[in-house]
Amino acid sequence: RDRAAEINKLNNEEQRLLHRLSDFELEKKKVAAENGSLNVSDDDLIEINVGGKIIAAKRGTLCQWKGTRLDALFGGRWDKLLQRDSSGRIFLDLNGDCFQVIVDYMN
Repeated sequence: RDRAAEINKLNNEEQRLLHRLSDFELEKKKVAAENGSLNVSDDDLIEINVGGKIIAAKRGTLCQWKGTRLDALFGGRWDKLLQRDSSGRIFLDLNGDCFQVIVDYMN
């Protein structure tokens, strides 16, 4: 009897967590619609002005390490909030040569 009660308890917790996950995914889509773009592709070419050095890379290359800052920056959810240069490129105040090494490694 205790086993059945525990299984029922676990099933209820699983359903609660699945519901929370669903709510979270909806909130992510809402944030993306407000601050970025829902229509992004790994094949999108992104031009970045990194400390004056222009670097171009595919979105999929920059976002391949899920959960990283690069994934968060270039995944599309925050595109409208990212600082841009006068040519509309994403601007990062970093060392361009060092950033290029990271992008080259990711390729």
